[in-house]
Amino acid sequence: MIDLVPMNETDYQVYLAKIIPEYADEKVQAGNWIEAEALERSRMEFEHYLPQGIHTPRHFVGKLLNESGEPVGFLWYGFLNESIDTAFIFDFEIYSAFRRRGYASQAMAVLEAQAKAQGVKRLELHVFGNNTPARELYKKAGYIETNVNMAKEI
Repeated sequence: MIDLVPMNETDYQVYLAKIIPEYADEKVQAGNWIEAEALERSRMEFEHYLPQGIHTPRHFVGKLLNESGEPVGFLWYGFLNESIDTAFIFDFEIYSAFRRRGYASQAMAVLEAQAKAQGVKRLELHVFGNNTPARELYKKAGYIETNVNMAKEI
């Protein structure tokens, strides 16, 4: 069974060092940003949404631990506005070495229980269109597509 626990400051710094360049690359590959500005834009987004890091009010940045207490991924969710009943999943990953073991589904269930206990009635998220495995996971967990952006290179 998966456990979702808050990150400490060391965990958070390791997380940022990994995720900021990965997010920049995803935005470039999706055609949203140009490579020359992507890393800085990624840093700015993280600073915008988490200005106080792990202590940012109304945000939870956690690590996912398996039954042995081993870190298998991370999950960050929070509130985009004053509404307490809708939370947004900003980031979620199961590390590649731990995929296909049911941890992602377990993590989604743990998240839902934790969010529900906080009064959340709706969870929202964004997933890149080319991330088929994540899209399938979310559909399996009961999420529906509410918007679809499309693009064509000409």
